[in-house]
Amino acid sequence: MYRNGILPSGKVMLAYIRGDIEVDSTAFSCSSCHLRAGLGSFEGGVVTPPTTGNKLYKPYRRPPSLGDTPDRTGRYIYAKTVLERPPYNRQTLAHALRFGTDPSGQQFNDVMPRYPLDDTDMDVLISYLEALSSDPSPGATSTGFSFATIITDDVSQEDRQALLEPLQNFIVQKNHQLDLYNDFIKFGYYPTIEMKHAFRKASLDVWELKGPPETWRAQLAAYNATKPVFAVLGGMSNRSWQPIHDFCEEQRLPCLFPITDLPAISETGWYTYYFNKGYAQEGEATAHYLNRLQSLSTKTSILQIVQDSPVGKALADGFRNSWRELERPAVTTLTLTARQLNNKNTVDKLLKKHKPSVLLLWTDSGMVPQLPKLVTKLAPHGSIFVSSGYLGKKTATIPEPIRSRVYITYPYRLKPYVGSQEGVRDANVPILSSAKEFGERRITSRTTTMLKQTALRGLNLLYDNLYRDHLMDIMSMQMDLIVRDYERLSFGPGQRYVSKGCYIIRLGSGDTPDILPQSDWVIH
Repeated sequence: MYRNGILPSGKVMLAYIRGDIEVDSTAFSCSSCHLRAGLGSFEGGVVTPPTTGNKLYKPYRRPPSLGDTPDRTGRYIYAKTVLERPPYNRQTLAHALRFGTDPSGQQFNDVMPRYPLDDTDMDVLISYLEALSSDPSPGATSTGFSFATIITDDVSQEDRQALLEPLQNFIVQKNHQLDLYNDFIKFGYYPTIEMKHAFRKASLDVWELKGPPETWRAQLAAYNATKPVFAVLGGMSNRSWQPIHDFCEEQRLPCLFPITDLPAISETGWYTYYFNKGYAQEGEATAHYLNRLQSLSTKTSILQIVQDSPVGKALADGFRNSWRELERPAVTTLTLTARQLNNKNTVDKLLKKHKPSVLLLWTDSGMVPQLPKLVTKLAPHGSIFVSSGYLGKKTATIPEPIRSRVYITYPYRLKPYVGSQEGVRDANVPILSSAKEFGERRITSRTTTMLKQTALRGLNLLYDNLYRDHLMDIMSMQMDLIVRDYERLSFGPGQRYVSKGCYIIRLGSGDTPDILPQSDWVIH
């Protein structure tokens, strides 16, 4: 009822706004405004107050806000917003939900739906609100947070260190700031509310996963039972993140921006934030790029050759799913083993048979030497699409004579990032100004972005509301961010892949070729 607007019977909740306008409760669910943790929001000039039992059954006064002054037209943007009220009880709360009037007789804002629920359904909803965000989440206390990061045993020692160094520095800095803060208090410094809740002790455990992925869940459960944590900060695996994703969803455990090119692709996942959809997003970008080409007719022959691997499958699935959503006709997809791909006659025969104008070649770098011959097998002016992530550093070795015919997916920023200090940027962060940086994992820079620009902001705004769902709610309301590795990170309720763009590029001439963008950043 609260999250989806569905009654226990399975029917849609009846609701009205602005007096008698019937609305679909699946679109106007309680959580869409009061958010999942029930602690409210602010949007479009409307303050949505908390709706948890802990808050409802106490007197409420809306805190002062800069928006309390009129705008240029003289309009108060908080008109019809409750300023102060006495505590609710079950009876007055039921009346408020049905008729839109609080215990003091104040009318709710017209955007708040009225729900004509019967007594049984009303009891269910009120009981849910009473229990909502009633106890602090595991891993959080008034004095500190416990965190973990997750690393699987296929991660090299070099990559492991690139991940752990910023995480461990973050914990050290947090605890050092707490020590300084406590020293200020000793000398009579009176902190603001923001400072009082921003400084808490922090710890970080490393949850190392060993062996096949089907054993990971048991290992994660053992770690979590021994010492529960409030959130997982980052993490890294070269294999699919799906088993870890599933565990975090099951345990309602936030997992913030792991370094993975094989994330779980889900429309319903709530507790894991990803930078993007990894290889699947490169496939999606290719579909949208081709869809926008005026020169591409419905009769254009497209062949998708896929290496039999998790990476190849992710690229192909990303393309196929987006191509279907664009209502384009299905393309021919052939999955080949690495051995078959290395047999030049096998690929030659397939190209001769299908005569594609567009070849989607989702393979590793072993196919780069064959590209010149493959181009000759395409229809006149045909093109090949490859993944820079899958080719890695070998992307820069694509032979110069065919570079005008080879299109490359690239999901990172192209132009240098300038930080908050004018003209200053982190020298340790690689920026792709030429092809020499292909294959860079960007482990440290992306982990630093997660810590400084997303997770830390969310943690500092929790105040004394130590709930995992509230952390996810806060993070979902962040403004767009311009960061080092991506052109833009975009947030929103339920959005869990925050970089939604990808470039399609070609290479210029020379041994260290320039990058020639063939598309804008956001193309889907």
